[in-house]
Amino acid sequence: MEAAFHALLIIIGFGAFFFIAMWVENKVLIKQGKSRYDLRETIANIFSSVLYKSMDAVVIILFVGGVGAWLNTHGLQLDLPKHWLTYLGVFILQDFCFWLFHVVAHKMRFAWVSHKIHHSSRHFNFGVALRQSLLAPLPFFSISFIVWAPFAFLGLDIKVVAFIYELNLFYQFWIHTRVIDKFPAWIEFIFNTPSHHRVHHGYGEKQIDCNYAGVFIIWDRLFGTFVNERDAGEILYGVKTRQVNSSNVLVMVFEELIDMLKSIWKNKDIRHLWKHPDWHP
Repeated sequence: MEAAFHALLIIIGFGAFFFIAMWVENKVLIKQGKSRYDLRETIANIFSSVLYKSMDAVVIILFVGGVGAWLNTHGLQLDLPKHWLTYLGVFILQDFCFWLFHVVAHKMRFAWVSHKIHHSSRHFNFGVALRQSLLAPLPFFSISFIVWAPFAFLGLDIKVVAFIYELNLFYQFWIHTRVIDKFPAWIEFIFNTPSHHRVHHGYGEKQIDCNYAGVFIIWDRLFGTFVNERDAGEILYGVKTRQVNSSNVLVMVFEELIDMLKSIWKNKDIRHLWKHPDWHP
């Protein structure tokens, strides 16, 4: 009961932070003469986030906790020191795992089903950071296990791994903005920033399938998926094909899944599951 109360306090605290951040950002957008928040869409984004975190909690309780404990017991059981350097190493390696997870989310349609919602907005602001699918935590619609299972196999406490991953996701909240231009060159070289992430959310010719980073943009630089904002052209926010013109959360969440199933049925071709979202036989 005490743990549930603490969890509720954390949720309320983060919720208050997100609301304040969105309010401040909207004020700055207006002052800068840029497009302000769309109220209907913002409400839908918040509701989608509540559904997403609720499903995430269910999956953690029913699946991740049990599998993580099994991996702890049957894995390498390394006695890693409880030291900040260990946790920093996990944070960095986990960010690389997120990069892989994110690449798959864009390259394979079964995973795009749960990720498209995050890209389908024609806006780019803190509210879009909250725009997530309740399908995302489910093992059928992503390879999210890659961000926690390897570390549980090594012998790390799954609760510690989950907490470190939440730090990664929290970092990604603030990079969803147009009010910040550029940081000093060394920061832009190492870290994912609003400039880099704006390109990732575009659907222009030079903006598709790039800048997959969570925290460290070095992964994209290393693997040739980095595009600088100055080379990307005008950023066109949203998705190139099968655009979503609704603020109905159920439409936002399920329209791509329904379309994928229709494509499989129509073409009698199961390859739609693992081919690129824009692939046609």
